[in-house]
Amino acid sequence: MFKIISTIILTTVVILFSLQNSDHVPVYFFLGKAINIRLIFVITISGLTGYFIRLFIGIAREEHLKRQIHVLMKQLHQVKKKMNQIDVDEEL
Repeated sequence: MFKIISTIILTTVVILFSLQNSDHVPVYFFLGKAINIRLIFVITISGLTGYFIRLFIGIAREEHLKRQIHVLMKQLHQVKKKMNQIDVDEEL
């Protein structure tokens, strides 16, 4: 029941927002002339672009951290190996 009510409220808010921002605005690209686009599309495209930039930066950061973890795990394995060799040498 909560999901239905929250979906209805969210849909209503989005519809009201898009109706209020349906005016055409001029958008200038680098060297071209102005293109009139509805404001809601400009807002949506800007939001999606920001989301995807954050997503790709997050993916790159995650891959960097995975590589660091892999290197640290290798170093830990080497240290454990050396410790085992030292323990075996001391027993002899």
